[in-house]
Amino acid sequence: MRHKSTRYWVASALACCLAGLAGCGDKIQFAEVEGTVTQNGKPLDKIRVEFHPDGPGPRSAAQTDENGKYVLKTDDGARAGAAVGTYRIVLRDRAAFPDRLPPRAELEQDFAKGKKSRLRAELGDPAKTTLKKDVVAGQKNVIDLEVK
Repeated sequence: MRHKSTRYWVASALACCLAGLAGCGDKIQFAEVEGTVTQNGKPLDKIRVEFHPDGPGPRSAAQTDENGKYVLKTDDGARAGAAVGTYRIVLRDRAAFPDRLPPRAELEQDFAKGKKSRLRAELGDPAKTTLKKDVVAGQKNVIDLEVK
């Protein structure tokens, strides 16, 4: 009889622990993010804007239109905006590449051949970029970027 009682208490304790943990998963909050990329006050088109998180959450990205405007989505396109947190912002000049070139191939592109980028090289490197911004919960984040 004691054997059944011990099993009952162990099973009950395990059930309580599992029930308590069910709500403890880290929920990543997202917020809308949009903005404009300009250089010397003029909008830059064909700029790939990438938000690389310093903490948990997926990377978000977009490409500027002819007015320099961008609206972020997660890389997989599943969510609008970006996860709440601090980001290193990377800018890549897509106008320096052929239209059909996939984003990963940009890293291997020889800039000596073809168009020269309108942006400083460090802006295209997540480890060297000087652009850092926060995405805040509960609001539309308008993050305008003026580059020199």
